[in-house]
Amino acid sequence: MLGFIFFGLAVAALIFEILSLRDPLKKVSVSYDFDMLMAEPGEKITLSYQVTNNGNLPVFYLGLSFSFDGDITICEDGRWLEKHVTRSFTGQNVDRSLFLMPHSCIRGRFHISLSKRGIYRLGRCYLEAGDILGLKSSVTTVEENRTVVCTAALAEDDPEVEVLGGFLGDISVRRFIMEDPSLLVGYKEYTGVEPMKKISWIQSAKTGKLMVKQNDFTLDTDVAVAVNLERSHASMTELERCLELTRTACEKLEEIRIPYAFLSNGDLRDIRQGLGRTHLSAILRNIGLSAPACYSSFDSLIDRCIAGNRNNRSYILITPYLDDEDMKALGRLQSVSDHEVCVLYGGRK
Repeated sequence: MLGFIFFGLAVAALIFEILSLRDPLKKVSVSYDFDMLMAEPGEKITLSYQVTNNGNLPVFYLGLSFSFDGDITICEDGRWLEKHVTRSFTGQNVDRSLFLMPHSCIRGRFHISLSKRGIYRLGRCYLEAGDILGLKSSVTTVEENRTVVCTAALAEDDPEVEVLGGFLGDISVRRFIMEDPSLLVGYKEYTGVEPMKKISWIQSAKTGKLMVKQNDFTLDTDVAVAVNLERSHASMTELERCLELTRTACEKLEEIRIPYAFLSNGDLRDIRQGLGRTHLSAILRNIGLSAPACYSSFDSLIDRCIAGNRNNRSYILITPYLDDEDMKALGRLQSVSDHEVCVLYGGRK
């Protein structure tokens, strides 16, 4: 009797082994996605994945491996890293061993971060399926076109930020000391110090007292951020610092709700005046994608600033080191500007 039991178990094992020798990966699919398409250095990104067995037979062993290069960090605790992460010559791998019943799926997620600015293609993983006895295995690569753009870090501790802060403070003050005659908020009694031209004779007749117009303060503050990426006097380190200062300047303008135009002589591209998340995201994405490459001279960038100059426009110029010829070009911009040009240096002065 015992012999029949062992014989039955052997036959069943043989049947399962024969069935498992069929390529199980034909019935297995994997999908994954990220919770953000743009991040900053060190920011946690969640990678969520789902592995599905669409077949009628179980998959007794399925190895799932995500491969990441050296600029990507796995952000999990030490115990999780010890269990699931292996190192290779090119970076790190996140490995999972799975068992899948028929028509079932397994979901999981983990966190990663990007160490420096750039574009990352995070779409490669490997699947390996084997038979019950481990005699044969099948391996395939799954690659989806998933990209995450890492923009530049904020230059919070940079000395140039103090210069920027003072300049933005002056802009904010100007916003509330310049009355706009087109913005009427009410009337008040004449005190003798207001200009006679502000007296409203209609309101004075109605009230029997001299009344003057009370205007709101202008909100029409015009700012342009111009970024010089000319390489003639700049190292890559200095240009990277320029990109960090660019992001910082735009973020600061967003904080105080001042619309701004964006100009560059490089691959950051020009963006017309605007404000808000969409406007800022376009700039941050271009910063992340930047080579950085320069397409025209600093002189031509100044010419475009002058050509688009408006009344009461303030300029924030972000640039590496400027030589004597560049300073002459800067002087041309200063001569047509109603306010002092704020210059933030990414390189030595």
